[in-house]
Amino acid sequence: MKAKPLISLPVNAVINEEGELKRIDHWVNKMWELGGSRHMRIDEKLRFLYENGRQEQVGMYLRNHNLKNENFPDSLKLRKECERIHGHIKNTVQFDVRRIREESRELYSKFNFVVYQLLLLTNLQNRVKPANAFGNYI
Repeated sequence: MKAKPLISLPVNAVINEEGELKRIDHWVNKMWELGGSRHMRIDEKLRFLYENGRQEQVGMYLRNHNLKNENFPDSLKLRKECERIHGHIKNTVQFDVRRIREESRELYSKFNFVVYQLLLLTNLQNRVKPANAFGNYI
């Protein structure tokens, strides 16, 4: 499990039983015919469950993992910053693909993201503060 998602949690969030390791092992073992084994590493178990229709349970495990992490409240500050940056990217570069041909949508989105990165890099090289201020280009 390489990604560590920062999931927003309400103040009254509780540990979900289906997201516990015991239940993860139960479902992996129950799907032994599909290749599941209790002896897999946890990241392999989660991937296996996700690929075999147990996406919600994997989400519960990740949510429980965040709840048990004592440093999680500090991590929420990072999430807020990340969401702010994502919002800025979406406002600066349009990712709306509604009128774009189906075959071109993925390329269109990637191209727009690269354009944003180039604008950011240009500002960084020219020491423009803040680096994500693009008023000069309008």
